[in-house]
Amino acid sequence: MAIYHLSMQIISRSKGQSAVAAAAYRSGEKLHDERTDEQKFYARHVQPETMILTPSNAPEWMKDRNRLWNEVEKVEKRKDSQLARELNIALPIELSHDQQKELIQSFAQNEFVQKGMVADIAIHRDDANNPHAHIMLTMRNLDQDGFGKKNRDWNADFANAKENNRGYVKNSKGCLSIREQWANYANQALEQAQINERITHLSHEKRGLETLPMVHLGHVAHDMEKKGKKTDRGQINRDRQDYNKAVVDLQAYRSQKEEHLKKMKEKEKQFSFSTDIEKTYIQKAASLVDQKVITLEDITARHEELSKMSDRHDPIERHFHAQQQQFLNVSNYYDRVRDLEREIQQNEEKVEELKKSLNPFKLKENNMIKRRHLDRISDLESNKESYENSLQTYKEKLRFNTREEFIERYQSFNKNKENRLNQIHYEKKQIQVETKVLLQAEEAIKQAKIREISSYYPDLKTAGKHLTYSNALRLEKYHDTAQQNQFRLSNIKQSLDANHKKLEEFKKHQKIVRIEKEHVSTMSKEVEKLSSIEKQLDELDKSPGGKAKRLVSKKARQDYEELQSEAKYGRENLRELGYKGQQDLQQQQSRINTMEKTVVPWLEKEIKTHESNINALNTVFNAIQQATRSEEQAQQRHQLRRVRSTNINKSKNQGPELSP
Repeated sequence: MAIYHLSMQIISRSKGQSAVAAAAYRSGEKLHDERTDEQKFYARHVQPETMILTPSNAPEWMKDRNRLWNEVEKVEKRKDSQLARELNIALPIELSHDQQKELIQSFAQNEFVQKGMVADIAIHRDDANNPHAHIMLTMRNLDQDGFGKKNRDWNADFANAKENNRGYVKNSKGCLSIREQWANYANQALEQAQINERITHLSHEKRGLETLPMVHLGHVAHDMEKKGKKTDRGQINRDRQDYNKAVVDLQAYRSQKEEHLKKMKEKEKQFSFSTDIEKTYIQKAASLVDQKVITLEDITARHEELSKMSDRHDPIERHFHAQQQQFLNVSNYYDRVRDLEREIQQNEEKVEELKKSLNPFKLKENNMIKRRHLDRISDLESNKESYENSLQTYKEKLRFNTREEFIERYQSFNKNKENRLNQIHYEKKQIQVETKVLLQAEEAIKQAKIREISSYYPDLKTAGKHLTYSNALRLEKYHDTAQQNQFRLSNIKQSLDANHKKLEEFKKHQKIVRIEKEHVSTMSKEVEKLSSIEKQLDELDKSPGGKAKRLVSKKARQDYEELQSEAKYGRENLRELGYKGQQDLQQQQSRINTMEKTVVPWLEKEIKTHESNINALNTVFNAIQQATRSEEQAQQRHQLRRVRSTNINKSKNQGPELSP
């Protein structure tokens, strides 16, 4: 699970720290501290992945880690100098190593390097479950020679972020900005990787969570806990885990209780609009799913379960029918082999009889008959062999060797098949019964909802029974937002007319704004065009040889006259457009820009609102009209049946006419 952790600190001499030592520890490289003339090296089991990002104006040597931090040490003269800023950031474990690297690189480049800082990044993966990055940042402006003055403006973007013993983080406004930016970068990377996990910089308190956050162990406490040694921070986390488990259990109990109360209220409301028989249907369905209260969602879920149960029956039945056919085939093969053996034996007996015959006059005839019997025996044996080969295939499938074993297997199969099919038949009947009960309950719940919604609308007092369930749901949405006096059809019609009228007004205003905008745009283009023409005329008039050239050259004179004509037409056109000068045009453009920012969005919002209202009111109006029309049609059909029944009764009472 992706976790959020971002802490910041200042690396300072007043704390006995060294920028070179800090860089050596984080990078896992051997660095030489020129100020103390010491070698700094901290061995690591897993070598960190490191990189140095520099601004575009930074000299090339700043990409050398050893020289970079030694230069930082040289430029800082005070014994309490602040040497560097450092961020410690947890990387999302769901991302690959390359994605983690790209994420931290992008964050550092955009948030720090582009502002002029050098970022020395080290990604630590010693613990596969805790990948994190250290970013060391320089604190001075850069020039062509190296480091210049400290940039105090950067202080507004940073602040110490120290976890106290209660586990929350004290941050300045600037620090919150950096923390929030990291959450945005990480979440964007997770989204691009199509991973659903997200992180947030907000505390549990601000997110409205009752659980307590875990504290960051740090590498020292983490290593000690890994070796089985308990630490204060580790104990805080263990205590909080126990507390959070209790909170989660309590929240689950509250959620269940709220859900139960909600369902009980639904049942009470539901039953107040149900008939006695409908209440019976609903209670019966509730007992089937072992619930006190049942909803349409519960019924749909149960229908899906029953459908899955029914779907499981078909393959089983098909399997039994297929296996039954195999057993029947084997039985037929055995019967056929037995018949072939009997026929072979009969033909062999006849051949033996012919051999014993001593009549010399029938010798030729007997030989011919014997040959026919022998050919027949050969054909029969070939057929028998074919059936025996088929039997051999089934012996492997049905697991038998002899006819006796086959009979036992067949009897056992028939018994098993009968039991299983009887069970399936019973389950199918149960599914049919349960489906019927669920359908009755579903219809009962829908009818109760229709009656409930109809009770809000006076026009549906009698026509409500003709309201469809889908229309009832639409009316329910309108009922949640409408006033009581709006429920009559006449009031809804008035609201529709009023909304249509308002919509037309807003659209009219929108059109006026659009026309004004186009008018000002056209005027502006004409002014620019006229200004360009007048500039050309002015240049021609000021040209020393221009007038002489026009006297000599017919083309030059025509071009000049055309420009004069265009200028005249432009002035007349602007006069018709109402142009009163550049200052007036600028005022009109300013007014249009203001309207674009304020009036136009307001008009669009109002138009969208009234269109939405009209759609909702149309839905309600049509639903009520449909119900009332259905009621009128039902009354007409009933009246027609009564008239026909009366006419039939009159005919029966009058009887046949008697002839005089």
